[in-house]
Amino acid sequence: MTRKVIRAAAGLLGIFLIAVTAACSLDPTRLRVPGAYLPDDAYSIKIEFSSVLNVPARAKVDFGGVQVGVLDHVQLAGNTAVASVDMSSSVSLPQNTRAELRQATVLGDIYIALLPPQDPAPEPLRDGDTIPLRNTAPADNVEDVLRSTSNLVSGGAISTLQQTVLNLNKAFPPDPAELTTIQHKLSGVLNDLAANQATINGILSSLETISNSLVINTDTFDRLVAEGPHKLEGLASVTLNIIQLVVDFQDLGRAGGELVTPLAPDIIQILSYITPFVGSVATVDTTIPVIADKVVALVRDKLVPFFGNGGPKYTVTELHPPTGREGVDPADKADAAVEAMRAMGMLP
Repeated sequence: MTRKVIRAAAGLLGIFLIAVTAACSLDPTRLRVPGAYLPDDAYSIKIEFSSVLNVPARAKVDFGGVQVGVLDHVQLAGNTAVASVDMSSSVSLPQNTRAELRQATVLGDIYIALLPPQDPAPEPLRDGDTIPLRNTAPADNVEDVLRSTSNLVSGGAISTLQQTVLNLNKAFPPDPAELTTIQHKLSGVLNDLAANQATINGILSSLETISNSLVINTDTFDRLVAEGPHKLEGLASVTLNIIQLVVDFQDLGRAGGELVTPLAPDIIQILSYITPFVGSVATVDTTIPVIADKVVALVRDKLVPFFGNGGPKYTVTELHPPTGREGVDPADKADAAVEAMRAMGMLP
């Protein structure tokens, strides 16, 4: 009798332990509940998040407002939370799909939202692929929102805003006439801006051109900034040397002035003699045919008739004795005339 009781007790204990073990390993979220979403012929992908705080078990995966998958489990890989989700085989997503944790309402459950990229990749996500951390964003927790609201209300921001409004009101003149004048001037400025939009667009276009030139010539600008100070120092020293050279030239100029000053009247007189000649040369017709014609005319019409008739002839009709008023002796004048005629070849 005792052995039967012991065996029965042992059997009951074993059944109890099996039941407890089964209960501990049972995940209620995996039980098939009527109305729950179950992906057909599912494939698994992994999504990396910086934080999955408050994400419920078996959270839904949404794409375009339609549930396309369900969260299977979350595991930690280093400092990154990796969520494994089961996706319906009827859904094909590009490799660069984005994922975000969202809430439908303030107190609603967090779910995983898949977003289509602006430039979809040609390859789709396959079983075992991963959406990297750079293409995901964590959820904004309610606690953080409430904390920010509390800081806004109790941190003095509202009172600061109120004081700013009061200071702004004090900045305006109390006289309505002055305020009207300011309003009219502001309206005039706005009208001028509206009327000169073409000029403003030209200025902005010029600024854009300058900016583009700076961007294109970034290397040159960097070189100027890097080498400019040293070269400016050298330029400063060269400039000082040039100034010193100009100062030293004053001694040379003073000596040159002392040299030229005694000769200045003679130089001026020489220039006065040369000026008519230069003017004649500047205005003369230098073409070869005209000069040749003039030479031929001179020889044919002047020289040939003159020398063909025996050259110049002098006829002395009368002689007068000196009156005493002449400043030169007549004999000297006669000798000078004879010498002049001999020089011209008119006397032997």
